[in-house]
Amino acid sequence: MTSQRRSRPGRRGALALALGIALLPLSCAQAPAPPPPGPLARQVTALARANGVPADLVLAVAVVEDGLTLPRLRTPSPDDNVPIAGILELRRGKLDTLALGAKLVGRSERALQVDTDLGTQAGVSVLAQLGPAGSSHLGDWKDAVARLSGLAPGWQTGRYVSQVYGILRFGGTFKARDGERVHIAPHADIPPSLLMAPPPRHSAAADFPGSIWFSTDCTGKCTTNRPDGNSSVDTIVVHDTEGGWNASVATLQYDSGKSVHYIIDADGSRWGQFVPETYTAWHAGNWCYNKHSIGIEHVGFVSNKSGYATALYKKSVEMVKSIVSRWPNIKIDRDHIVGHYQIPNGNNIAECSSPCSLGLDACESSPNYGGASHHTDPGYHWQWCQYMEMLGSSCHCNDAWDLFNCTSDGTEMWRCTGGTKLEKQNCPNGCDVMPVGTNDQYHGGSQPEAGTPDAGSDAQPEAAGGQSGSGGAGTGGGAGTGGSDAGSDAGTGQHTRVVSGNSGGCGCRSAGRRGTPQGAGLVSLLLFGLFWRRRADCDEP
Repeated sequence: MTSQRRSRPGRRGALALALGIALLPLSCAQAPAPPPPGPLARQVTALARANGVPADLVLAVAVVEDGLTLPRLRTPSPDDNVPIAGILELRRGKLDTLALGAKLVGRSERALQVDTDLGTQAGVSVLAQLGPAGSSHLGDWKDAVARLSGLAPGWQTGRYVSQVYGILRFGGTFKARDGERVHIAPHADIPPSLLMAPPPRHSAAADFPGSIWFSTDCTGKCTTNRPDGNSSVDTIVVHDTEGGWNASVATLQYDSGKSVHYIIDADGSRWGQFVPETYTAWHAGNWCYNKHSIGIEHVGFVSNKSGYATALYKKSVEMVKSIVSRWPNIKIDRDHIVGHYQIPNGNNIAECSSPCSLGLDACESSPNYGGASHHTDPGYHWQWCQYMEMLGSSCHCNDAWDLFNCTSDGTEMWRCTGGTKLEKQNCPNGCDVMPVGTNDQYHGGSQPEAGTPDAGSDAQPEAAGGQSGSGGAGTGGGAGTGGSDAGSDAGTGQHTRVVSGNSGGCGCRSAGRRGTPQGAGLVSLLLFGLFWRRRADCDEP
């Protein structure tokens, strides 16, 4: 792929720019009244005032980070691929803001990760140290915002800064944790120059078309060849990041001892590559598997009961098919496309052992798997059978629970009876999640008993291709999207990671692209769209 040229708005773009600026005050006059400040907004205001940082700047960074919905308390793994803290998602990027934040508040990095409020306090302290503390002029904080991102200097930090200042320029009301909605007033004094986003960099080195290229130094992170030869590559490992897009990119580019080939955003709208497929990325926690595999990170959290967006699966499927076209020894089956949780822990068993083929609970709870650090990603909510079906293949019976579980998008249910019989139920009108220990039901009909498909339904018993259930928890399964969560209490920082569904089933509306911020007029939002596209913010019905 050839590098893309840097584009310019042109005459039409300039006209939209002028009209947007001229009409902004008129359009904002019709904006709904902002919600009263909630607990999180009040906390940010107090912290910002104490540290001499503009409160709206803190909130704008949190919006770009998708950190507003992080729960108050989290139980992240000490070995998360992307350790984050607070609503600003402090991380180990080019600037290790996680370490700096811990130093400034005198607490451990782990404490900041667990206590989101403490992590937010640390984040505001970091921002104050990086910027002109005490200055109320938002433009003065541009360089501090760039450094806070932990991203590579140049187009990456340039795009990040434009996103933050785009939020500040137009304002809006945004989802936060516990149902709170946080309001940022529009700042009409933000100059248009701060909204100019450089185009993402693409490179001929990228193997998968359309990949954003994140140039990564392999020193202490990866190996610039395949020690056993290119022909030895026969596996794809599926990961999730446990952090937002920006935190994940910064960490995977700079954090020592870890790397990966690809990353896909939570809504499938963007994807990137860190190192060529011919390099050995250090992603599986197992040298034998690293040498023979290609790793794909998916932005998400194992504990998010809403699961992963359909658009993410589709992009991942497209990527996998592309990879397989270059590496014929990778077969599209569950023996060659595996989760991180299935990778042998070479400290306990033979490093080149086969991936775990037991049930989800057994694999995730066994200290013998998940690589050297016993990772459990992509977690219980990854729809293995729907994913493999989209790839034109099938999953193992052990990928499903023994009771019917809805898929995250509410279009299917899967179960494995007797440990050998895999069954799929289509849900054309949606899927209803039932209490733990009970079969989920397709909407508008009763659920057939095990092994007895309803003659009037679309039940399709199959010999292979199961589903892990979007919320099935513990042995016995039975929980769907709204079931109990066998993972950690760590919530998702992805307020945009919603899944498609319909009025008769589980899930929420289609993710699509984020809408533009509330409080901006049509022409002004057209201007905003010239410089930055955000994914859809899915409001509750």
